[in-house]
Amino acid sequence: PAVGDAVRFMPGVNYIDEDGRGLRPGIGLRGIEPNRNSNTLVVIDGKIPIGQSYSDMGGYYMMPVGAIESVEVIKGASPALYGSGSIGGVVNIITKKGAARPYTGINLQYGNHNALNIGVETVGNTNEGAMNYYAGFHRRQGDGFRKSRSRYNVNDLTANVTAKVGDKNEWRFFLNGFTEYSETPGGLSQAQWEQDPEQSVNPHDFFEARRFSTAISYKRSFDETNSLTTSVYGSYLKRDWWLDNRNATASKRKFIAALRDIPTVGLFSDYERTNTLFDKENKLLAGIRLHTDVTHEVSVAGDEMGKKAGKTTANSANTVAVVEGYVFDEFHITDKLNINPGVRYTFVNYDKEDYYKNSWDNRNEDAFVYSLGLFYKFSEQYRAYATYSKGYKMPQIRSAFETNGDLDAETSDNYEIGLRTRPTQWLEVELAAYILDFNHKIFRESGLLNNGGKALHRGIEVSGAIYPVEGLKLYGSGAIQRATIEYGMNKGNRVPYAPRYTATAGAKYQCGVGEGTLTTNVYGNFVSSQFSDLANTFEGSANGNVGLIPKFFLLNATASYSYKQWNFNLNALNLLNRKYFTTRHNAWGGIMPAATISVLGGVGYQF
Repeated sequence: PAVGDAVRFMPGVNYIDEDGRGLRPGIGLRGIEPNRNSNTLVVIDGKIPIGQSYSDMGGYYMMPVGAIESVEVIKGASPALYGSGSIGGVVNIITKKGAARPYTGINLQYGNHNALNIGVETVGNTNEGAMNYYAGFHRRQGDGFRKSRSRYNVNDLTANVTAKVGDKNEWRFFLNGFTEYSETPGGLSQAQWEQDPEQSVNPHDFFEARRFSTAISYKRSFDETNSLTTSVYGSYLKRDWWLDNRNATASKRKFIAALRDIPTVGLFSDYERTNTLFDKENKLLAGIRLHTDVTHEVSVAGDEMGKKAGKTTANSANTVAVVEGYVFDEFHITDKLNINPGVRYTFVNYDKEDYYKNSWDNRNEDAFVYSLGLFYKFSEQYRAYATYSKGYKMPQIRSAFETNGDLDAETSDNYEIGLRTRPTQWLEVELAAYILDFNHKIFRESGLLNNGGKALHRGIEVSGAIYPVEGLKLYGSGAIQRATIEYGMNKGNRVPYAPRYTATAGAKYQCGVGEGTLTTNVYGNFVSSQFSDLANTFEGSANGNVGLIPKFFLLNATASYSYKQWNFNLNALNLLNRKYFTTRHNAWGGIMPAATISVLGGVGYQF
């Protein structure tokens, strides 16, 4: 299972898997385009960006499920609190940390297509809880579901250490190392897809990546009401993609490479104060953020197919520098009503240094956004909220220098109302309705970026669960949304990659069997049809690049049996073996097939 399989349970989430192997997941929230998380902020432990911030917000790395405690999707997240890319919401990956009961465990899984998952982790604490730690190594490898050029292997090492020094000081250290080698079978034309979705027409392509990241956080509690937390983070990503330029004419067809190395460094510093204001509870957060990353890009024309050698055809360095300040307050007007106002200012400087063409360029962009939330608790069982926020998304650096006209951030006015209720012990329901009114949105048309335009996203989301008998949970979630273009020749058309309907429903049952515990979970996921272009082209083009993305339904199931220190598990995805796809893309050669049936059986043991 991948992170994408976890977010499918959330209403309003559109998950696409670029290569069908979970290596480069894309998450779109509330009709916002999901490609490589380019429009969705993904953070680790509520703070550290998993990608390169305003260059790429999560295109080449996703933490392994084994190192993750939980994944939460924060809908209606305040851009004033989280920053750029949070218009539709924020995906927060909460990593595993120390536990009260120390253990060391090993997990092995094997499945079809020679899929093998290996996990080794140790968790514990020392000095009566003054320090706790987690360390885990996870490896995924397999042949992939495509008939050739689909092998992959991924290694991930994650460590978390938290140490308390006295009553007022807390240190946290995070470390992650990642490697990937994967053959990339690429996309298919319409005819190739209809003939055999599992074929590969890229006999030479492959992708290599190395990533190292770390973060150090220090929290100083001055007293019971005042604290200051400062976090310094950094990462270095090197990724090389060697591929056959199939889009070129036969005489110009070459083995080409896109080589990138990306260092990133940043700092957060947050001051928190909890006190009373006008005799009511008040919680203030004020902070700053500094961030910079450099994307060094080199293009190579290969001498021979499959060989890492050739002539440099482009060489540039793109630098992003970000300075931000924000204030967020949670003020209780009464015991039942509280308001959450927030403001944020962002300044971004873009630099492009083209060493190959000997040219230099510089652009600046800034944004001032604000938000207000109202939360009312009718009782412990019924809670309602209403929020407004001014949202923004800074351009990626590549977009910043391609954009026609003035450089502007995407901006929007966002509205949401919702109700959360648990009227009885056996029923819980959450309802939400939203409008994302984009005042300015960047669309790609005919390979060029058009800067400026309106789009309107509106929808209704529902999720809930019923507990009819002990151990049984019946759950479901769904969304109805309409995201449309509100300007120009495509006015009234649907925004690409914004399905009208998404739904997930399932049943989870836990019971005692013998001396152990059996847990089963069966669930289905439905996504309605999507368009891949602004013109809403229905018929698939011959090259597979544009056309309708048909609706699909997936049936999945998991089973786990725990007995003393042992765990036996079975995971099955796409049980009905549906042939489907979620992406059409010119650069990758057309239709990108999604995975066929995947079955993994495993065993785990804790010492």
